[in-house]
Amino acid sequence: MSVKLFKPQLINLLPDLGYSGVELLSSYLVALTIEKGDVIVKQGSLDKDVFFPMNGKFSVFEKLKIDDSDVVLQTATFPGPSIVGEVSILTDSERTASVMAMEKADCLILTKKKLDSLILDHPVLMVELQKTFASLLYERQTRMTNKVKSIILTEDESVQSRLDKLGKFTGKATIVSQEFANALFEKA
Repeated sequence: MSVKLFKPQLINLLPDLGYSGVELLSSYLVALTIEKGDVIVKQGSLDKDVFFPMNGKFSVFEKLKIDDSDVVLQTATFPGPSIVGEVSILTDSERTASVMAMEKADCLILTKKKLDSLILDHPVLMVELQKTFASLLYERQTRMTNKVKSIILTEDESVQSRLDKLGKFTGKATIVSQEFANALFEKA
């Protein structure tokens, strides 16, 4: 399998890089077939590879401890093409979740070693790639926040009990005047 096969998907996935940026990035990627059940990212790991699943289906899992019991949350399922592993690149921290292939898939990988070379060889391209990673992270975080808020804000009948519950997670939630809201925020 060749990276060249997936350039159209990469261009759609990374439109801010443009054709020439994707062309450059492609020379740093390795193509790999991922089998069903393969874990491509493991929560707690310090590896820094970035994955570009081109097809297939993947699930995201997080492990929590509740009263000394391991609890696993399946936080998302998504199809390729996508980007996986960008958080540890941006934050230089351990993996925040595990990602498992739910079916066989083709995947392009930007290894840490190749990433370091890309930074030295094409720093402007790397800045654009990191901006894409940051946008993706922001989009995912916003989607999760909105989902949690939506669930919290629809569970109880009274507005005040919903605000009290939301306040436990976000800080004090208060109904304010339109004038105060206008002073704080741009109109949507």
